[in-house]
Parts: sequence; structure tokens; C-alpha cells
Amino acid sequence: MAMIIALSAVMPDARAEAQCQFTQGYWQNRAQNANDLSTEVWMAIRDQPFYLSSLSYRQVLQVAPKGNAYWILAHQLVAAQSNYALGAESVDIVSAALARGDQLMAQYTPDQIAAMPKNGEVRQELIAVSRVLDDWNNGLIGTGTCDAGTGAGGN
Repeated sequence: MAMIIALSAVMPDARAEAQCQFTQGYWQNRAQNANDLSTEVWMAIRDQPFYLSSLSYRQVLQVAPKGNAYWILAHQLVAAQSNYALGAESVDIVSAALARGDQLMAQYTPDQIAAMPKNGEVRQELIAVSRVLDDWNNGLIGTGTCDAGTGAGGN
């Protein structure tokens, strides 16, 4: 979970700001709109390299997954790491998914995953991890999603 620790270290007091999660679409909107980069967490990480992708966090969210399990997980992991750094409450299954996502992204490139068979074990694991993170980012696990205007939790 080295990346998660690094993200929370970037904004030491950000962990107290929100107890809820923003969706992957919320973070993706920040990647695409230069005038909509409101959170300090996003400003701190958006131009940082994203693992072995050769892209930044912002650029990762601009890549259409097109069925590539690397990009599917990458989108959810960017959102989940951003949410965690902002202070979203994590439960055990989410903490495990964050840690495993971190390991997988540190191990594989997008091209390596694209070359794997659709039913391959590693590809299936990336999809499974992304589903957990997607559920958390969408408030189906944990305290729920934030209201984009206030940062207050709620479903």
C-alpha cells in the first residue's frame, strides 16, 4: 500500500475533510476539466506518475478502458486512492482491494494485461479488485458517496 501511504502523506490534514467517497466520474471530471480541479488532494496527485503506465493520474482517467482490465482497475484505483487520501472511511474488504490493486499496478503494464487472455487468472483478478473499488467509490460499501458540493456523506 505504498501509493496509498504516499497519497495520505501529501495531504496530512485532508484525511479529516471527508468521511465519504466521490465516484470515479467525479475524479474523471477533474481530469478532463482544467477549471474544475477543486480538491487539494487531486491537485497534489494529478500529475504524479501512475505506476508502470507511463501516464499521470490525470492522463489515466482520460484513457478509455476498451475492455483492458488494466485500465478498468486503474480508473477505480485512481478514484479509490483519491477518496482514501481525502479521508473516506475504509472497511477491510476495501483496504485489501486497495493493497492488491497497488501491487498489481506495480507489477504489470497496460500492454502486458492487454496481451493476456480474457479469461486469464490475472485479468480476472484485476476485474474483481476493480469491482470492489467501484462499489466503494459508488457508496455501495462504506459510508456512502459525498455530495459534490458539500463533501457531506449520503446515499
